[in-house]
Amino acid sequence: MITNKLSLEDYNQTFQSPMQDVTSTAEQIVDIWPYVDVIPAIDLDGFEIMDVVYVYLNPNGLFEHVFIGTQDKNVFLVIIINTSELKIQGHYLLNLVEMYSLTEE
Repeated sequence: MITNKLSLEDYNQTFQSPMQDVTSTAEQIVDIWPYVDVIPAIDLDGFEIMDVVYVYLNPNGLFEHVFIGTQDKNVFLVIIINTSELKIQGHYLLNLVEMYSLTEE
């Protein structure tokens, strides 16, 4: 299986405000775990992936963002699913500390 590490620009093209939190109602449309299992370690920047913590849908319903937690509460592996094609678009390591210049507690 081939993985696709998205750039910030690519990630932002799948993101539209306001993203709808569908965590409690989301149904699995694609099995992400075979994809997650083959993501190169270098793409994870040393973070250990955990379980799915959030699922968001963009306003036009075209992209679903599946947030997988890490040992850092501010870093997520986001798997982007193209809902019309029922396929994984790619992945992005979302580091909120770096993105928003947050300070660690």
